[in-house]
Amino acid sequence: MPHKKREYILYSFYDRTGIERHLEQMAAKGWMVEKMGRSFWTYHRMEPRAMHFSIVYFAPASEFDCTPGEEQQTFQDYCAEAGWTLAASWSQMLIFASDAEAPTPIETDAAVQVETVHQAMKKNFLLSYGLLLALSLFQFVRNLSDLWHHPTDILANPAGLSSLALWLLLALLCATEIASYFLWRRKARRIADEEGRFTPTRGHRRLRLAYELLTTACLISLFFSLSTRFSLLLVGVLVVVIALQGLLAGLRYLLRRTGWTTEVNRLVTQILSFLVAFAVIGGVYWGAVRLMRDTPWRETYTWQGDKYDVHPIGLPLTLEDLTGQPYEHISRDHLDARTYFLSRLSCREVIGQPQKQITLYYSVTDIRRPWLRDTVIRDYLENTDLVGYIGTHKFTIHRSWEPEDPAAWGADAAYRRYYIDDENGHRKPVNTYLLFYGDRIVELTLPDEPTNSQRAVVRATLYPGA
Repeated sequence: MPHKKREYILYSFYDRTGIERHLEQMAAKGWMVEKMGRSFWTYHRMEPRAMHFSIVYFAPASEFDCTPGEEQQTFQDYCAEAGWTLAASWSQMLIFASDAEAPTPIETDAAVQVETVHQAMKKNFLLSYGLLLALSLFQFVRNLSDLWHHPTDILANPAGLSSLALWLLLALLCATEIASYFLWRRKARRIADEEGRFTPTRGHRRLRLAYELLTTACLISLFFSLSTRFSLLLVGVLVVVIALQGLLAGLRYLLRRTGWTTEVNRLVTQILSFLVAFAVIGGVYWGAVRLMRDTPWRETYTWQGDKYDVHPIGLPLTLEDLTGQPYEHISRDHLDARTYFLSRLSCREVIGQPQKQITLYYSVTDIRRPWLRDTVIRDYLENTDLVGYIGTHKFTIHRSWEPEDPAAWGADAAYRRYYIDDENGHRKPVNTYLLFYGDRIVELTLPDEPTNSQRAVVRATLYPGA
């Protein structure tokens, strides 16, 4: 039979009423709280019995304190004389326990109780929740803007959709926590002044549980919609984040045991937290870039300064299919993404030749929801300009799609890309084509202008069985 138990908690910091009730229920089951944190509480086994718990918010306390300060120690001694024993603490929250049938209340002035809750909330949670709300709203609006201006790219991107949903969920959670706290405080102050009693707090455990479940659902959906290498990157990021949280929690614990002052512990923790976070984020970014440029476990060799695959992966369409010629030096890559709205397969093949490389690139986008068809087609045909930055200087390359005979491609509609010279308005055609086959859209870039037989191969390969 285990003598220790850890519990994942969903209580708000100010939910004094809910926490006291929960701890009393746990004591009746034979579990006494001994350690509390932001995410987990630890209990030890005891004989089941009825106990009373009282939470006091002691604003001068800090999670960086090595030992209780003189003022806090005096307060704890006063509580001990009244029959209350300190069971655990969580930042400015002190949890006292008593097995007396009717223990003397620690606090009796409702107005003071409301004010001490507020002082603790200001010191520990309101600022962080406010900053997190501002950040989540900023990120949500930015992602929403991307969705508005480039709907196809976002709707075909599991990471983009998941990010949009996650930032929205986080913003709703923070806004609800902040708003509900201030609504409770306004009511509690009024009742304390008029009736002299403390208003029970009410947390949002169901909302927090829903947030946790929806967040998990978003991450699982993202995991199964990405390619294998990016799914592994996602798992790696989650592992790193969890490990970082554990590392920082352990760091705070060790610093509290050193006997240093609260100010030193706070400063050292903040500096090390920044350095560790910077190193981890840099490592994750380096891993993402490496995965995008080159799969670490892919066997390659170097020829004329460029890397090629020892065993090229298979692609639906290759240059060999188009030209009928075998090639020796080949590098291939693909990215397959799927969402509820769209699915997209992007393929790239590079062929090494003595004088230069030749490249084949194409993406195949399937519209999985027919009501999106007009929006997706309009996005492809209208959002044609290429926008980029050199340092802080923004530049725009103007491009357009010009209609082509779709019969040669066996398509419903066909377009060719033209670059537009801003000075004289001349249009220069390039070998990039946009083909519409029912609910499938193919964007294709070839090394040379295709022949009719090559167009037929594209049609038979990328839209077979129609």
